[in-house]
Amino acid sequence: MTAKTLYFHILWVTFLLKLTLAAVLPMSGDEAYFILWAQHLDYGYYDHPPMVGWILYLLQNLGHAAWFIRLPAVLFSSWIGILIYRLLAPSGENRAAFTASLFLVWPITLINVLITTDTPLILFVFLSVYALVKAVRSNQQRNFVWSGLWLGCAFLSKYFAVLLGLAYFAWFVFTQAGRARWRSGLLLVMTALPAVALNVYWNYTHCWDNILFNLYNRNVGAGLSWHDLSLYLITTLYLTTPPALWAWWQSRHEPVQDKLAMQIYGYVFAIPVFIFFVLSWGKTIGLHWVLAFYPFYFLLLGSKLPEQNLLRLFRFMRGFAFVHGILLVTILLAPAAWWQHTRFYSGYVLLTQPAKVLSQLKPYTHGMLLATNDYSTSAIMSYHSGHEYFVYGPGSQHARQDDMNTDYRQLDGHNILIFDKSPTDIQQYAPYFSRVVQETILVDGAKFYLASGYDFHYAAYRTGVLARIRQKYYRIPAYLPHAPCYFCTKYFSEGT
Repeated sequence: MTAKTLYFHILWVTFLLKLTLAAVLPMSGDEAYFILWAQHLDYGYYDHPPMVGWILYLLQNLGHAAWFIRLPAVLFSSWIGILIYRLLAPSGENRAAFTASLFLVWPITLINVLITTDTPLILFVFLSVYALVKAVRSNQQRNFVWSGLWLGCAFLSKYFAVLLGLAYFAWFVFTQAGRARWRSGLLLVMTALPAVALNVYWNYTHCWDNILFNLYNRNVGAGLSWHDLSLYLITTLYLTTPPALWAWWQSRHEPVQDKLAMQIYGYVFAIPVFIFFVLSWGKTIGLHWVLAFYPFYFLLLGSKLPEQNLLRLFRFMRGFAFVHGILLVTILLAPAAWWQHTRFYSGYVLLTQPAKVLSQLKPYTHGMLLATNDYSTSAIMSYHSGHEYFVYGPGSQHARQDDMNTDYRQLDGHNILIFDKSPTDIQQYAPYFSRVVQETILVDGAKFYLASGYDFHYAAYRTGVLARIRQKYYRIPAYLPHAPCYFCTKYFSEGT
């Protein structure tokens, strides 16, 4: 079998494996939350820029099955595999085929089938760099424009696109090849700016939600942590894999055919990874945070390693992926009894048996508005029931989109059923209703808690809950000019 034939086989096999996984994995809370974004189409959302909401808005008009909703995550990684091949093809067909195959069987490529804000980020970051490399090779200005457009799309996906911008800045400033193309660099920046301006305007008119969440609210209590640093280093070792690092070290003196392209790959991989390293001294860096920049690690390997080393590394990665597959299948097929005595069991049942939960819940929903205490449960229940569950109570600093979607003024005097996976003190509801009744339902041995509140008192809730939310999550720094904040205008327009 030739290297190119191997690549095409791997491309199709991995696509089918990912599609299968997308069909069998239960819908996660974050995915369901982004589907709710799509049901409230906007040009911005509380947590992040809007791109995944836009994509899901288009998809939901065509289908609602989990595999279909996740199709972008399945397709985008395969697309990146194709583009890796095309970028390396000028340096040799075998080299391109082995490297693309290596990326496609990387365990993260295979199991990352969930649709999240990272899904479009990973694609658009890669497309931007792909266009930049094509621009540098061809000196065609339209490719710099495309690189800027894709950079703008990445920015509208997630703010980690800023790290790509910093890597571009470093390349254009600190390399001879970059400085020679500084006018093209300005064109790239100017092309990306409309996307930035759109997001800034949304924040200006929406309480600077993205800024408050990403820079302030989610970082309360952050400080020096050796645990977070160690976790990041272990994560980096896992993602790069020791055999690949060893192969790179062994090949450090090997010649490079496309030095300019490799220089770009090095900047757009190393600078974000280093910045995350610095941040890890005081913050937990999620594994998914760094994934947009790891395709360039494979391009670095493909640009440097001899073909035989790439083939050996592919064989290792194929075995590494097989181990992941065995573990994943074991978890998916594990009997419920494995989880029954853990604190996660009710969440496990909700994810895997949502129809049973909704069936048991149905007798209690007549004449009631439906709510839960957290965004993840609300999103899951909304996705599977087709009826929107709002978030009752203060919630947390994460995923406060419901502050826009729900107007508690309109709920005054209504009856509300609050669904919870964990035991709750009924007294926390008593000040806001004329009467509260607490009951439980049992599904496959998991207990769920229901609080039926009758005659909701908006005025008391405004003072006891909404005022605390305003104080905690909507304190806009004085240095940020802003339009009237929707939350404050909605509930506190008189300034009290």
